[in-house]
Parts: sequence; structure tokens; C-alpha cells
Amino acid sequence: MSDKPHNQLWPAEQMVNRVYPATMKDTLQITLERFTGFELFNTSPYHNYETWSAGWRATDAWGNSARAEDLDDCLLLLCDKRRQP
Repeated sequence: MSDKPHNQLWPAEQMVNRVYPATMKDTLQITLERFTGFELFNTSPYHNYETWSAGWRATDAWGNSARAEDLDDCLLLLCDKRRQP
């Protein structure tokens, strides 16, 4: 657990800590990858048009995965998938 008070953590980390609580076993819960590529995320007109960009991929130990241009969006997508039954 963090030495910081909960309210001093980034909101994305607060969410991850709620959805993926610490357990009493050694395990890898989430893997984060930052990757680059050509025209990866065209989220608005002419955004990244014919250019290189970067994004995030997150995978958890339960087979959920998410991709997004911004880290907080990627973690939000992953946590939403984990919350679903």
C-alpha cells in the first residue's frame, strides 16, 4: 500500500486500488504497456492525421484488456471491464 493518504493519489490510481485491491498472495494483477505507431488513435478530425502517436495497453490477470491514447482513459476502460459480471 502507498505511504500517501488515499486522497493524495491520482484519481486513476484511487480507482485501480478500489477495483483491484491488494490480496494475500503474490500475483501480477495488471500489466501496462506504452506503445507507438502510425495513426493509432484518430479520435477527432485531423487528430494524428498521417502521423505517429503513442498510446497505452492494459491487461489484467483475468483476461480483460483495454487500449487508449491516454493512460487514465485506458485504466478507466480496464476497470469498467473488471467490474462487469
